[in-house]
Amino acid sequence: MSEAAPRPETTTGDEAAFDAWLAATDSALHQKVAVAMNLDAGRAQIFAASLTTETVPAMEEETPGQWAHLEAVLREAANSIAHWVVLAGPHTLSQQLTKAISTTRTMTVVGRALLPDSMSAPWGLAADFLTESHLHLTQLRGGIAHRTIGRDEALALHARAHGGVTTFQAALQHTLAATPPRAKAHLVMTRLLATTEMLLLLLRWNRESIEHFFDDSDRPSHVPSANHR
Repeated sequence: MSEAAPRPETTTGDEAAFDAWLAATDSALHQKVAVAMNLDAGRAQIFAASLTTETVPAMEEETPGQWAHLEAVLREAANSIAHWVVLAGPHTLSQQLTKAISTTRTMTVVGRALLPDSMSAPWGLAADFLTESHLHLTQLRGGIAHRTIGRDEALALHARAHGGVTTFQAALQHTLAATPPRAKAHLVMTRLLATTEMLLLLLRWNRESIEHFFDDSDRPSHVPSANHR
């Protein structure tokens, strides 16, 4: 084995150059990781994997095994709904807003990734309302978390977010009506509409939680005075 080359003496200039090289290498590594990790594509891939059509067997063809399969489907549906129902309480305002924000984001990504290019124009118009709702909900969550908004502004932001989701729903229903029932785009939009229904229900709970939040934080305690009879 050949002997290793002698290590040169380290100088201040060499250390500075070495530090600069490390910084450049670290920056390049972060850029490569950012390019490799496409979170939007990951969200869309997860959603695409769930797009499966269930076939209900005819009465004369039913078997115990098929019933077990349907029961498993129902259990899965119940579990997915349960993830939303746990947010129904008035003390879950922060979690409600976080869920609504992430849902609007995921729906936007899914539509852009899974719908065909021929639908980019109608989808883009519908998704604009969803994007606006996402922004309003983000402002609402930040304002409430940092106590920088009052009741009226919070309810106004919520109303704009709810209105955007409602308009998105109407636009998507209009597009869905003109789509062949067996097309993948039809299945994607049907799932998106089902999610929209749950999102609107969550926003209804959200408004009730906002009212409850400001009842607790803004209004004085309703304690009877000494002169009250």
